[in-house]
Amino acid sequence: MSKTPVFIRISRPTYGRYLLWSNNIRTEGMEILATMQEPFLLLGNHSQVYDAFFVSSAAKVHIRWVAGAVLFKLFGLKTLLGGWVGAIAKQQGRSDLHTIRAISKALKEGDNVGLFPEGTRTWDGESVGFDRSTAKLIKILKAPVIIISLEGIYATKPRWADKKRVGSPLLRVLPPLSKEAIAEMTKDELYTYLVEHLSFSYRAWQEKNHIPFLGKAPAEGLQRVLYLCPDCLSYSTLQTKKDLISCTNCNMASRLDAYDQFTTVQGHNACKDVPQWHEWEQQQLLIHLQTAKPDVPIFPPDKGILLQRGKDGKLFTLSKDFSLSATNEGIQVVSADPVLFSMLPFSKMQSMVINAKSTIEFYHDDNLYRIRIERDGSPLKYVELFHLYAIKEKL
Repeated sequence: MSKTPVFIRISRPTYGRYLLWSNNIRTEGMEILATMQEPFLLLGNHSQVYDAFFVSSAAKVHIRWVAGAVLFKLFGLKTLLGGWVGAIAKQQGRSDLHTIRAISKALKEGDNVGLFPEGTRTWDGESVGFDRSTAKLIKILKAPVIIISLEGIYATKPRWADKKRVGSPLLRVLPPLSKEAIAEMTKDELYTYLVEHLSFSYRAWQEKNHIPFLGKAPAEGLQRVLYLCPDCLSYSTLQTKKDLISCTNCNMASRLDAYDQFTTVQGHNACKDVPQWHEWEQQQLLIHLQTAKPDVPIFPPDKGILLQRGKDGKLFTLSKDFSLSATNEGIQVVSADPVLFSMLPFSKMQSMVINAKSTIEFYHDDNLYRIRIERDGSPLKYVELFHLYAIKEKL
């Protein structure tokens, strides 16, 4: 049986109870976790930064969560996550044999382990998907699997949002998948099962339940996920205030309601919700990737405020004043410091993700780099451009 650290025993009935109450979170099936007789692997869809805190606050048993390795590099968090909570570090965007061994060791020692196979939080409420290696990992670990569905949690504070909202989200625990049932499944069958039960659509959930999520400024921050105007096709010209998103280059303006639906106020925006707008702009980005001239920036430059390089497990700051843009071949960094590089080709990047504080993190020739732009900018467009480039190169 998983041993609960003193820190968790103190914080669960205090801060944990407050966290659930202040977000009006309901639970269903949490008793399943408490009645399990052997250590289990808990899988969930990833909605927002407090997902693990919500689940651990509601659970009666301790869960050791797999967390992004970058969090262990931040001041104060290494002791909290590693020592007080017992979290397991995972380097996002890369295969990590050390993490797999740590998970296996924890399960063998009787600890429950929780992870989010998507690897990153959703930007628009829709599932970001996960690869088949999750099914392979489960087969290797040979532990019971429990899936928890975080329903409506996204809307309490979307990844792009400045302010929280209040609605009626739900933590729903599904029936466990036993070791015996897993052993009888092929990897493909197990992967199909995971996709069916882990993939969560906030849009579909909202259409079925029609639950309002109320806030004072529900649209503020949308320009971080919606980076392309649907009327004038301009990048980085969107701004938000309270429940309104508008374009500084044309007269487009749309209002976001408590059900995350858009109403057009000015212009001809045909997008009805965030997922539809986001999907459309990704399609446009692919077109621009394929048609743009080499060395010509696709986006207007963003002001960079932090450029770091990782070495020997530590982060070293290279600059806090530079501009960032991208072409169809890579990322461009322009700085007054002549020592700093000016171009990082996509062809030499192994991965690219967005971590804490909307910081872009990627490996270039096996060197770790972290780039942060001003808060109102969209780091997402750089990551999506890289992923589209990778897909194009495979075709």
